[in-house]
Amino acid sequence: MIIASAAALLTFLGAPLAERFEVPHRVVSAALQFAAGIIIALVAFSLMPPVARDGPLPFVVLAFFIGGALFVWVEYYAAQRQAKDDPAAERPPGSFGFYFGVLLDLVVDGVVIGVGSALTLATGLLLALGMAISTVPLAFVTIATAKRQGMAKERRRLLAYSFFGCIVGGAILGYGLLRNQTEAVQLTLLALASGFLITMVTQSIIPEANREGEPSFAGILFVVGLSLYAMMSLMIR
Repeated sequence: MIIASAAALLTFLGAPLAERFEVPHRVVSAALQFAAGIIIALVAFSLMPPVARDGPLPFVVLAFFIGGALFVWVEYYAAQRQAKDDPAAERPPGSFGFYFGVLLDLVVDGVVIGVGSALTLATGLLLALGMAISTVPLAFVTIATAKRQGMAKERRRLLAYSFFGCIVGGAILGYGLLRNQTEAVQLTLLALASGFLITMVTQSIIPEANREGEPSFAGILFVVGLSLYAMMSLMIR
């Protein structure tokens, strides 16, 4: 709980930074690229290795697919819901589907921290640090996007508080309900979370980062995120 709360607090700090400063899209793009690199590295170095080594292969492959399909469904459902509510409106990129996807991602992040903590304390700490490093810029970008789209300040504040609640709630769910499950069940759920996170990066975060043009030099921050998390995973065992 303490580990998840620290990660949630760090994530929440991204919101007041976005409220205080007006940021151009190139800064938003850089932050998204960095977050994407961290998430990819988190899956590659922390989540999938034990899954591939010790998990029941048919089930973890199926769970990985279901996780990715779940994100695709969330995006599709959000787009259809918004089109139904206001069919005449031109849906701006990063609207309801983006916000819903971010909040759901934070819940999944919290569950991953909870499941990782149920495995070992070091695993939970590493996952929490990696999640926080990726979600701080994600929270910053989400609030900055909300400001750019004219969302009321009260709703932006509620959205920011939701960041904290989603991570802590997800961690409680992951640790409280799953710690007594078998290792096979835990690893299968990590595979599901991995599929969700990988698909979110490729289908939402990177496209949003490059929304105003071709990929720029800000993409180097994707590599920085990858490398930073790889170094952290070597230092914290």
